[in-house]
Amino acid sequence: MDEPQHPRRRKASRRHEILAAARQAFVEHSYERASVSDIAARAGCVEGTLYTYFRNKRDLLDSVLADFYDALIAEIEPNFGSIQGTRDRLGYLVARHLQITVDDPGMGRLIREARAADPYFGSKLHGLNRRYSQFLIQTIEDGIERGELRADLDVAVARDLLFGGLEHVSSARLGRGRRLDPSKLAREIAAQFLDGWGGAARPDANDDLARRLERIERRLDRLGR
Repeated sequence: MDEPQHPRRRKASRRHEILAAARQAFVEHSYERASVSDIAARAGCVEGTLYTYFRNKRDLLDSVLADFYDALIAEIEPNFGSIQGTRDRLGYLVARHLQITVDDPGMGRLIREARAADPYFGSKLHGLNRRYSQFLIQTIEDGIERGELRADLDVAVARDLLFGGLEHVSSARLGRGRRLDPSKLAREIAAQFLDGWGGAARPDANDDLARRLERIERRLDRLGR
């Protein structure tokens, strides 16, 4: 006979089930069109049970996004710490960001919807994006300190240009039904951005570009495995 589940563990399990159902409903129907009754039905509970865990539908959305970002940051953090050099770090971060658009396009759409739904700055989503973007900010700041990037580079502008550019490139390619290879595209984007950002602080000419890109590809392949 199975041992009854501990109430605290059951509560955590029920919360996880509701979040999984909410994520599925939001991705399928959009945040605005998804209903709380549908989410409760998917989770196998009544609406009243749902409200014992979450205040309202927006609280559900914020929790779904927080779970997504927490898992993503927990994955990136150890890999990021093992990579040295601006070019290699940038290549890894861009490839991982693009991989989301390939593996989980519905989540990308949900994030864009949530960003446009309410005042963004100061919201929970804004805070989550700030946590996520710290990897890129650290990469840029470390690159400036090491002399690999221009000393006068505006970090915030560079961050916004990169993330905005990635969103445009990925949506344009996928929207036209074109294949997107995250690793290959990451190498191209990293090289183009660094050619502009590096200025006078470009890598030594003796360090052949093809060899550097090959090293990045091997590193990304190892991280992927």
